[in-house]
Amino acid sequence: MSEVKGMDIPIPLINYVNLIRKKKSPYYDIVRYLLRDMEIHYRRAGGAPEVIYTINPRQLQKEIENKIKSEKLTTINICRTILALLYGSNLRQEKDFYVTTSSRGRRNYHIRITQQTLMSLYRLI
Repeated sequence: MSEVKGMDIPIPLINYVNLIRKKKSPYYDIVRYLLRDMEIHYRRAGGAPEVIYTINPRQLQKEIENKIKSEKLTTINICRTILALLYGSNLRQEKDFYVTTSSRGRRNYHIRITQQTLMSLYRLI
């Protein structure tokens, strides 16, 4: 497993990376759910070299709150877990993923899924 240097990741997110690696719920469960869903979307695209996968944290929370029971399952924790996954996997902003913000300040995360990015994401867990 490749080590992530603390200087490469913003300080609050390094804690989330460690929680994911230690398989702590709900953080690890969120990542596992996302990786499975990303892989499904990538396979459905067939031979496409790249698929854009969009994560809306509020929608994700609604989808998984029945599957993952935890008081820590908040939109803020989901956003931080997503960022920890992306930075902890050494994905590069603007090249491998980008973040958009709505007029009300809500963020959506867009990941360019390729075979290489999937492998990088899976290395974190």
